[in-house]
Amino acid sequence: MATLPTFEILGFPVSLPILIISLLAVVIIPIVLGTLFSSGKKPGPSSVILLAGPRDAGKTSLLLYLQEKTLIPTQTSTTPATVKLPPSALSPADSQDDSAPTKPFHIRDTPGHPKLRSTALDTIIQPTESCIGVVYVLDSAVLSTQARITDTAEYLYELLLAIQKRYAVLSESTTSTEPIPLLIACNKNDLFTALPSTKISNLLQTELSRMKETKRKGLLNAGAGENDDEDMDHVLGDETSDQITWDGLKEFGVEISVQSGSVKSGAVDGWTSWMSACLDA
Repeated sequence: MATLPTFEILGFPVSLPILIISLLAVVIIPIVLGTLFSSGKKPGPSSVILLAGPRDAGKTSLLLYLQEKTLIPTQTSTTPATVKLPPSALSPADSQDDSAPTKPFHIRDTPGHPKLRSTALDTIIQPTESCIGVVYVLDSAVLSTQARITDTAEYLYELLLAIQKRYAVLSESTTSTEPIPLLIACNKNDLFTALPSTKISNLLQTELSRMKETKRKGLLNAGAGENDDEDMDHVLGDETSDQITWDGLKEFGVEISVQSGSVKSGAVDGWTSWMSACLDA
């Protein structure tokens, strides 16, 4: 019977089978280990559109409408939910439009209770989250009182500030940074008490400006100088001005659109077109 050849490596005889097994082990083991370690990680899903907004504004209703193309009764959400949707979810039920996005995407519905809003903010700030757009759903029929306007604007201020911070951080590490666009979806415009989107837009800019003025005065009275970057990180937009306008926020990586609609009436085409534009960007 023929004997297999042997090789001398570093003064030691090594048979051909052992040499082959050793070489395979050197190549295969790192690949297997790399696969195991990478599978243990849980990166966020790609192409996430975030749904945020005050309680009972219609966020979950919008998500279910996109998923089922019909109105489904909901309850107030207490936990976030991420759903993978096909691109057809952004097209009207009877649409034959071939220009719709071609890849699936994720929508993350987050609770609106003040104590449960961290998920929405983390989705924007965390670098592992591929947030490509934020839909801020509000109830346009309940903004006749200052308390509701304040609550709606406070949460919006937090989200806009998170987008601004994310843009600032990424701008320092990359040459080109795409801002996260935000759509203010004025839901329930089919109700008699609903305000038009232009009126809501003006109310929010006024209330955000008032909040910014209060925050700036509080920081300055506490001894924070105009060049104190850490403290001024809590200020939205231009640090030297109390005024907030949608146009003025663009240079800080905040792009805002305002559109009325109604999940109950199925009037969401403007919102879905906006989402489609986010996916195509």
